[in-house]
Amino acid sequence: MAKQRQRGNGSGSLFQRKTGGPWIASWYNDSGKRVERSTFCRDKAKAARVLGKRTDDAMLRRAGVIDGRAEAMAQQARRPIDEHLTDWETSLRAKSITDKRIGMVLARVRRMLDACGFETLADIEPGPVTQAVQQMQSDGAAPRTINGHLQALRQFLRWAVAERRLALDPLPGVSMVKVVGQTRNRRPLDVAELSRLIDAAERGPAYRGLSGPDRAIAYRVATGSGLRRNELRTLRPQDFDLDDDNPAIVVQAAHSKRKRRDRQPIRPDLADLLRPWMAHKPAGRPVFALPDRTADMMRLDLRRARAWWIRATVDPDERRERRRSDFLTYHDGNGAVCDFHSLRGTFITALIRSGASVREAQELARHSDPKLTMNTYTRLGVHDLAGALDRLPAVQSPRPESETMRATGTDDASATRDEKRPQYTTQRERETLRINTKLRDESAQCADERSAQKPLQNKAQSDTVQMDAMQCGNTPGRTRTCDLRFRKAMLYPTELRVRRYVVYRLTIQ
Repeated sequence: MAKQRQRGNGSGSLFQRKTGGPWIASWYNDSGKRVERSTFCRDKAKAARVLGKRTDDAMLRRAGVIDGRAEAMAQQARRPIDEHLTDWETSLRAKSITDKRIGMVLARVRRMLDACGFETLADIEPGPVTQAVQQMQSDGAAPRTINGHLQALRQFLRWAVAERRLALDPLPGVSMVKVVGQTRNRRPLDVAELSRLIDAAERGPAYRGLSGPDRAIAYRVATGSGLRRNELRTLRPQDFDLDDDNPAIVVQAAHSKRKRRDRQPIRPDLADLLRPWMAHKPAGRPVFALPDRTADMMRLDLRRARAWWIRATVDPDERRERRRSDFLTYHDGNGAVCDFHSLRGTFITALIRSGASVREAQELARHSDPKLTMNTYTRLGVHDLAGALDRLPAVQSPRPESETMRATGTDDASATRDEKRPQYTTQRERETLRINTKLRDESAQCADERSAQKPLQNKAQSDTVQMDAMQCGNTPGRTRTCDLRFRKAMLYPTELRVRRYVVYRLTIQ
């Protein structure tokens, strides 16, 4: 049996490594591990008091009186905040976040910490942060810029809480700045504007190393796929799957905004246009060398396209009307701009105008919320709304009462009706009665011809019924009656009964 390790009585011990040096304290901590620390005291009595404090703390931790995790958090909170930022940067790089994004987030956090005067995590309080936000508003910073700084600071604090460097978020009551409307209102391009913009870019000079044909292709890809500017910058020849039955452009997870690999489908005609253009692009290198300020590039191409469009007419009145219009302008009359990101809005708006459902537009736009797709990126004009009203079913007026009465035959008028429309039972009976009435004269004539062959008693009954019908008929000049004696077989000749049966069958068919 192995010999059990002997532990001390909890008082620890003191020793010197060399004569005249500081005393070294040795004790067992709360987990049973032997620890040696210098007391930095050359006086043994003072070193003994330090050792007693260490052993008492270890005993209280073993008893659960002192929380070891809380003490560790307190030690982390007293460290310089730059050390925590260095550790946070390491964790961000492990998540495959781009260097540009990491640099922007770290710069925003450092800017907020310097404005508030925080040096450790324990110094972070809501009051200085609120004052820093008010100062940024006074300096004219946009609400989205201020919210970006607050989001970066909160992201750093959430990481500190997850790493158990802070017990709780110290800024629970600091809210974001309210954004009223859009700080940059964009408008989509219609088909005519887009075609003239692409033509002006293709025939225009190079802009900061990007040729005119390459700019035209970039405009086509942006409006045909909805890809963002930074996503277009990262595309390489191997990201274009143009020979597939369903051509698409692949955006890698490291460059996608939602941090996952996206396969964006495109139209076959756009794939046919890209195939010869991609043949001369070197493998492994970006195909679009877009500048940092794509808005300036769009402004120049729009100005060139608008000038060509105005000079295309020789009529002075028409030329003045074109100068007053918003066609191909960078700023329209409502203050909306048309920059490079407007091409993404053009793509999404065209999807809605083509009849795509909200779910389809959301998937093609690669949005997580359909409200973003419909409220921010979709712009419908008056003609689109009028077209939606034209697709509503028309409300028909009811038929006049006179036509309805004539169709039922109550005023002795014949109404035109569709032979294919089925007749109801009541209507069929009325038609039969009307036809029977028309046969009255013929039946009377036949009855006179055969009266010599009838017994006198039957003839007398027939004359009596006909007279009663003439007196109580409900229609002028007609002999409608419900007297069952008039329908008895003994009052009708056989030939007349056959004719009436044939007419009845023809009526109901």
